[in-house]
Amino acid sequence: MGFRLLLGVAWLCAVLPAGLVAQDLSGNFVTECRDRYFWMSTNGKFAGGNFRFDVIDRSGVYPLNDSYAAACGFTYSFNLPGDLIFRASFLACHVESVNDVSYALQYRFVRLDSLGRETVYPFSLSCSTESPWNPREVVCEENYMEVSVRKNVPVIAQEGLAKEDWEAALSIAQEAVMSVWQVVFHQTGMPPKTMNAADARTEGYFINSTTSRVLFRSPYGMAKSEVVMVAGIPVEAIRATVFYKQRWMLLLVDTSAACAKNPSVFDGTYLSWVTPRLLSPLVLHPTKFVDKQIKMGVEGRPLDEITATSRGYQLLVNSTAVKISIPFGAVGGYRKSHVIDNKYNQMYAIDLFLEHQWADDLWEVTQHRSFKPARSPYLPETPYVVNNTIPSEKGFTVTLGNFKPDVELKNLTINGVPLTLPEAQNRGVKISEVQHPNGTKDFVLKVPFNNPLVSAEYIGALIRRYTLNINYTLNIVPQNEPYFHPAAIVCDVKDVNLPDVKSFCTNRSVVFEVTPGNMDSSWELCIGSRPLPYTIAEPKITIELPLFSIGYIYEDISLRGLTVRVELNMRNVKTLQVEKQFVQRCPIPTRELLVCFPNGVVTVVAVTMEPIPVVEPSKTTLLDKTCKPKEFDSTRALFTFTVNTCGTRSKIVGNYLIYENEVVYTRALFPPNAPVITRDSEYRLTIRCRYPLNDTVKLLAERKAVPAPYTGKGFGSLEFNPYSQGSGGSKKFRDVLNLKARIARDVSYSQFYSTFPVSQSMLEPLFLEVELLHPQNLSDQLILQDCWATETPELDASPQWDLVTDSCLTSGDSYKTQFHPVSASALTKSPHHLQRLEVQARSAEDQVLWKQVYLHCLAVVCDSEKAVACNKTCITGVKRSARSVEQADSVKGYISAGPVQIVPEGGIAGVKAAGETPLAPYIPVLGVAVGVLLLAVVVFAAKAMRCWVSV
Repeated sequence: MGFRLLLGVAWLCAVLPAGLVAQDLSGNFVTECRDRYFWMSTNGKFAGGNFRFDVIDRSGVYPLNDSYAAACGFTYSFNLPGDLIFRASFLACHVESVNDVSYALQYRFVRLDSLGRETVYPFSLSCSTESPWNPREVVCEENYMEVSVRKNVPVIAQEGLAKEDWEAALSIAQEAVMSVWQVVFHQTGMPPKTMNAADARTEGYFINSTTSRVLFRSPYGMAKSEVVMVAGIPVEAIRATVFYKQRWMLLLVDTSAACAKNPSVFDGTYLSWVTPRLLSPLVLHPTKFVDKQIKMGVEGRPLDEITATSRGYQLLVNSTAVKISIPFGAVGGYRKSHVIDNKYNQMYAIDLFLEHQWADDLWEVTQHRSFKPARSPYLPETPYVVNNTIPSEKGFTVTLGNFKPDVELKNLTINGVPLTLPEAQNRGVKISEVQHPNGTKDFVLKVPFNNPLVSAEYIGALIRRYTLNINYTLNIVPQNEPYFHPAAIVCDVKDVNLPDVKSFCTNRSVVFEVTPGNMDSSWELCIGSRPLPYTIAEPKITIELPLFSIGYIYEDISLRGLTVRVELNMRNVKTLQVEKQFVQRCPIPTRELLVCFPNGVVTVVAVTMEPIPVVEPSKTTLLDKTCKPKEFDSTRALFTFTVNTCGTRSKIVGNYLIYENEVVYTRALFPPNAPVITRDSEYRLTIRCRYPLNDTVKLLAERKAVPAPYTGKGFGSLEFNPYSQGSGGSKKFRDVLNLKARIARDVSYSQFYSTFPVSQSMLEPLFLEVELLHPQNLSDQLILQDCWATETPELDASPQWDLVTDSCLTSGDSYKTQFHPVSASALTKSPHHLQRLEVQARSAEDQVLWKQVYLHCLAVVCDSEKAVACNKTCITGVKRSARSVEQADSVKGYISAGPVQIVPEGGIAGVKAAGETPLAPYIPVLGVAVGVLLLAVVVFAAKAMRCWVSV
């Protein structure tokens, strides 16, 4: 191959108009000589949006536009990565040829700025053919068809053309003028059209003759072209005969061309293009057709079979077609990113090249070349997030990929903090790009666990949970399309050091010394449940609690002394859960003591050795003489009593409720009937406890699956008493209606679920059985008056779906219901005490209902011997009002079952049995200080006749 690039040739500069002439010193342009054409490439960003090509010969400068380029054999376009590609045929206009072996082209690339100023880059290319020209060569470029035929071939015989084309061309040529190149166009159903080379050029065609070849070129979609179907594939063909007449010679050349115009097809895996194997009108006698060679390639160059196979390319040839198949994303093509509704999409494109050589009875060799850009549609692709974190490295490592080169990372939001990339790096976040051999890339983030941007939470067992919530902001260039991708990374590491606490007792207090750990901001210190106004700080803090302060727990009070306990709790500031407890017990010697407990218990130690003579402690009492010492020794007596016993008096003084009692000594008087003499001392010790009136303790309780609670205040008890109304209107009380609801495993109602929630397929029916337990009368009959379904266990939850209304089945658009009769058997001895209902989903359309279901029913029990309604299963329309009057003589009750979690067909639901967690009452200890226990009672009220049982 011959190649030469000349910049700034003297004669070329002479024809350039005024403007800045620049040389490509930065390597922005790449030029090559390829077989049969010149090739140049430049970066699209460098080319900009305003540019042009000028072709130059000795006669002047010819700017290229789309129509002129197609007629003259020039092609320029942007490929998927954005590079500007320029191709010029060796037989193009203004190309100088030397014996059809070497070719020279002068052109320039002109770039215009926003003010219209031009920067000119001149080029002079010289190339030679890589292989000799074939007798006939057809080129299907992106914007034109070109055919060149060797001149020294014999004159076309009659069998060389279709009979009608031959006769028309020959008669026209015989009458044509001398020494003028002319062309005859043939179209189906139309008379031949003749024009000379100049007129054809005016119409957009190009005819030329070189040293050894006759050339004809036509852009696509011209008036003389027609589209024909060949093997089911649309082919654009132009039938043309070029001739030249002299006195001694008449030269007729078949210059017909044909190119497949079908687009590429993508099947989800392969991007394919098909072209007919025998192209009409290039092949007239298929039986004489012989393939010489078929090669595929990319970007205008054929590939050897080993390279094509290694890339996964497929070239399939059958009797009618040639098919090229390229795997999506294969080497040789390009991917383009695009954002649609904040979804990352990719399109794959490749510039296919097909070279087909064949022989037939008319042509020794025909070479047919096709340049075919192939594009897939945009396909959604979810980027992957890989957590490469190694806990021992004490930091996150997160990889986001797989992106194409046209994607750039713009900024980040980490745990709600927006950061530009420089800001993120300044705050300790390391960001890097990792390039892969296939041209894709990943973005890697590294963030230390101790970075303030990282959220840390203690989850127990000395484990700290580090959380990194990332929102990536990416940009697709050059169109600047933003794309946002979230990622949440969690890493649990056992690295927590809890604070260390040492405690001891003094004569006047309990002391705690707290040494910090490594997660102290997560804790608060509490004495019992009362938080302290301290934070754990270096090097340590000391907490001293004086005797009888709030927070002391009195475990034992006796004459031997007082045993107290103080609990220092380390509580999670978010969950308020006690993570660790430190307990210090201290024995305290006592002499005189009075303790008023918050629960109304009073303990007092009275010393009786003050009077003279000494009073015997064993003979002391409270105001109620029956309240004697719990313990006593020679000098002291211990009493324990409640404020509503032992003669305790109460009064209100200001904001306090005061309770008083006395430790007294009953003296022995003589004589007993008329006492005047005693040896005993008088002893009286007043005990007084004060409780603030505005100090209350609330006792909270919760009852699920009940109607909305009554909001009024009050005290009392609550009973649910269904009743029957007799003729006199009096209420006959009976036990609460005892109902049981179960969900059966199948229609046999022989096996039932025992633990809830349960899960089953969406298309499986639900089988509900309601049973009356312990009926008062054998004639009692159970009727399901109303049944409905909810998502939550509350009877009045919303939304609701009706299953039974007034004992009539109700079916929705997405479900249907039916009753199953109950017959007497060993398992169902009283069938009228049972009701069975089936609920069947019709389809998966109602996604709200068929996720979790609770079934509820209003059941009615009536005497079948007295109530007419017991004999009626469903009354429709206007008759229902009479029905409800009849059922007033019945007993009603509510029943619920569930939950049942519905999963899609084929899905798997991991469900574990639900358990009830009792609600422990919360009563804080108010310490030795005086206090009173006042209960705020909430009374739940329900409408009469509304009772239920939750299963």
